[in-house]
Amino acid sequence: MNKYLIYGKTSADFAAAMLNKPQNRLELLQPFFDAFNITVHEFVFTNGMDFNFISVASAADDNAIEAMVNIVYSTGNFSNITWARAYDSATYKEVFEYGHERMGAYVSSMQVAGID
Repeated sequence: MNKYLIYGKTSADFAAAMLNKPQNRLELLQPFFDAFNITVHEFVFTNGMDFNFISVASAADDNAIEAMVNIVYSTGNFSNITWARAYDSATYKEVFEYGHERMGAYVSSMQVAGID
């Protein structure tokens, strides 16, 4: 399972709904996450200016997270929501090793233009 960070800024519609009927969003959304086979490790709201929601989740692949985030965004509860893959340090090292093994195949536009 891959780990992901999901973060966003809730909307005025979200605030209005929560003020009219306070609710535990994680509890209510658990069946939704289960439908995507997403495990939620953290689900927190903050007082941030650029974003005020952060979640750490695990899923089998990017498609599950992207589909889930698109559904959430389409509801209007978030004015902005995005996600990023999170790598532990050993896996991140593997990413750079993979790139290292292939970096010789890259040709920059400066090389093609003869300006290197």
